[in-house]
Amino acid sequence: MKNLVVTALAVCSLASSVLAGPFSKKSELGGFDGFVERMGAGVRELGRGNTGSADTASMPAAYWNPALLGFRENLGVTINFEKRDLDRLGGSLGVEGKVGKRMGVGLAVLYRGDTDFMVIDDDDETLGSAEPFFTMFYLGFAYRATRRDAFGLSFSMSYDNLDIAQYYDGIEMEDSFRSPVTINLSWFRQWNNKWSSSVVIRNLSFSRNLSARWTKNPSKDNSLASTEGVRPKVLQIGLGYRSQIMGKPVYAWMEALDYQVADTLLAFDPQLHVWTGRVGFECEIIPNATLRLGMDDLDWMLGAGYKFDIRVGRKKFPIEVNYAFLYESRAGIWTPFTLGLRGYIP
Repeated sequence: MKNLVVTALAVCSLASSVLAGPFSKKSELGGFDGFVERMGAGVRELGRGNTGSADTASMPAAYWNPALLGFRENLGVTINFEKRDLDRLGGSLGVEGKVGKRMGVGLAVLYRGDTDFMVIDDDDETLGSAEPFFTMFYLGFAYRATRRDAFGLSFSMSYDNLDIAQYYDGIEMEDSFRSPVTINLSWFRQWNNKWSSSVVIRNLSFSRNLSARWTKNPSKDNSLASTEGVRPKVLQIGLGYRSQIMGKPVYAWMEALDYQVADTLLAFDPQLHVWTGRVGFECEIIPNATLRLGMDDLDWMLGAGYKFDIRVGRKKFPIEVNYAFLYESRAGIWTPFTLGLRGYIP
């Protein structure tokens, strides 16, 4: 109990310090592309503050931390869906499993979209509505170097469609765009039965300065100004702690993230970085039932999950259903409908 309290205080202190970072630069983290980071990829992880990089059970691991794939023993499948305010939908699909004795591989697909996005012209006249969407694909690999250590690599690529070409008369519009392939590197270590840690470096590229940057030209005849797509380099450090209170399993998770908003290999100027943090707690209140609480930046989350088995013949298939409730404090937006389903095939 004493160790858990000390850990919780340390996690909250660090999270508070990183949350005090320069919020004015959050717009530089990417617009349509950026809300992949903000929405996350798993309901189980969302319910505890969007923390998932330091937990071997996080899915889809190709997104959270590809090194986690090195600890897979069975074929796992996860499906997540969330309905947010402002007519925004999100979801993810992940499939992953073991390859040989020391390796793992996983695939993840993330989807974000708007169902009623108002299109307004230069005269502030509403032309109609659009349904833009954004999809991101992850292919991850891991190698388990020791019983406690694993290293991971994932490749990611995005595809987005603005769905506004119909409102531009006389201009041959290009609605869809595809990003170049980006690279994510990671490491995970399970120090003992209580502590785990992770390091993930996201959004590297094969281009100059390893920056994930590309040009989007919305018109085929160059009559409209081009825009630039960019994903900042991200350093993500995670920490996990496991204990018990009154015989109940209790977990604490923390992540610190550094976004480098500069097209350079490394930037040492603090004005070119945005820092943020995530913190989460969960407790298995009764066997197979878990309650969660977390905070991502200044957004608060509550979550719950329940595990059970489905028997098909002589085989048992473990299933986990998860729910998360989100409050985005700065926007004053509540998200009550977020559901996730996870399963394993022995």
